[in-house]
Formats: sequence, structure tokens, C-alpha cells
Amino acid sequence: MKKLICKRTIKMGMAASILLLMAPLAAKAQEAAATETAPSFSDSELMMGLAIFLAAALVLAALGLLFATIALKGILSGSPQAQTETAEQAGSKSLWQQLKSSLMDSESPEQEEERMTDHEYDGIRELDNSLPPWWKALFYATIVFSVVYMAAYHVFGWGALQDEEYQQEVAAAKLEIEAYMAAKGGALTEENVEVVTDAALLSEGEQIFAANCAACHGSELQGTVGPNLVDEYWLHGGSVGDIFKTIRDGVPSKGMISWKAQLSPEQIQNVSSFIISKAGSNPPNAKEPQGEVFKR
Repeated sequence: MKKLICKRTIKMGMAASILLLMAPLAAKAQEAAATETAPSFSDSELMMGLAIFLAAALVLAALGLLFATIALKGILSGSPQAQTETAEQAGSKSLWQQLKSSLMDSESPEQEEERMTDHEYDGIRELDNSLPPWWKALFYATIVFSVVYMAAYHVFGWGALQDEEYQQEVAAAKLEIEAYMAAKGGALTEENVEVVTDAALLSEGEQIFAANCAACHGSELQGTVGPNLVDEYWLHGGSVGDIFKTIRDGVPSKGMISWKAQLSPEQIQNVSSFIISKAGSNPPNAKEPQGEVFKR
């Protein structure tokens, strides 16, 4: 009966592994048929197929070790219960009961008595009981897996290690960002921002300044809590790129927040251009100069 269970289980495991291996291949073939192109597999798909194959092989190996352990134990067992069990008694158990008994290697209290040792403490005697076959089979499977993993990743280099995967993902992310920026016509930064002179854009910049910046820099940019923005002295640089960066990132140490969450790069460019357009306006009650001289 144990041989029958073993054969059935191995067949089921083989069938399951074949289905697992064929499923992604069938899906890829169906996708290729829909697009009328030849199927092609990426490195990740090939690695996934290899991983599934190894997993199925490990499952079969674990089952083989399990039933080999059970069979070997049956051969070497000298207990009267094992030798006197009749085919009739074995046949009276269901397939699940027989499999459970083989996996757990459970014994009756009478059988446990034979495994008692002489070690005793506080009325408790030690039972010389071996680990269940399923546990040992999984333990052996982890050994096999570790050998396969070491060979695949550290010897033959079939798969990328974590550091390599990280570098690959970073490179892929950079390509995606570049593609996104290209699709959007590029993105404004302190490196490529320019002063706009269009009246409509400057008017938009003035409205944004009045709504968000005038409270600290004054309605005429003369400076109040914040510095004067119309003289030639600047704390963080007076170029359009410097002003753009200061507005975008803020100056937390001075109490100025970052505006990149509220304003788009184009809006920050318009505000920066408006500030530059007001240079030298000399409003009344201007705040004293701060920072270093910047000549345009």
C-alpha cells in the first residue's frame, strides 16, 4: 500500500510540475498568436521558468526522500507491531489515514513505552522519539535547495544578486524617467529654466506672488519678514536658476517652505521671472540689503 501511495503521489507531483511549467509557456504562446508574432522570452521570464522547475524538482525530491525514509524505516524496523501488521489491517485504513500515519510516524502509548530512556527528572521520563518523516524530508529539501541556490547565483551566475538587481532597477527607472520627460517635452529645473518676458506669463507670476509670497516679501517685493527682492543683494543667489531652486525647495532653516507641491515648474518659472522683472524698482520702506551682490 505504501508503494501505491508513493507512486500515486510522485505521479501527481510530476503532473503538477509539468502544468506549472507549461502554464506560462502556453500563456506566452497564446499572446504571441494574438499578436501574430513569434514568442520571445525575457530574462525574467526565463528565470521564473527555471525557478518553477527547481521548485517542482525540490518537491519531487522531498517526496522521494520522504517515502525512501518511510520504506527504509519499514525495512529496518524490528518492532512486533510492524512485523505482525496484516494486509487486512492495512487495507482497513483509508488512503488519508495511511498517508497521515506515514508522515507523522505516530505511535500508540504502548509503542512509546518501548522508546522510554532511563533519563528521569521530577517524575518526567525522556522519550527517545525521532523527528517526523515529513520534517526530515523538508530539512533534506532545504539542503538541496541551498546547494542549487549557491550554484545558480554564486557559482554559475545564472541569476542576479540583490545588488545587481538594485542597480538594474535603478537603471530601468532612470530610463523610464528620461522617456517620461521626453514625452512631456522636458522638465524645468534650475539648470534649464529661463527668464520669460511674455506679458501674460509675467502677469500670472505676479498673481502667484501676490497670493503666496507677498506676506513675507511685501507687495512691492520690498521685504518684510523675508528679504528684499528688488535690490542687488541675494542670500541664495540672484540668477533665475538660483531663484527657481529657492522657491522650489524652500529654505527650511529660515522658515521658507518648499513650493514644489503647490506650484508647477512652469508657475515657479513665471514667479522667478516676475521677481527679476522688478529688479531695481526701489520701492518705499525697502528692507536693508542682505547677502552678497549679484550683477546681472
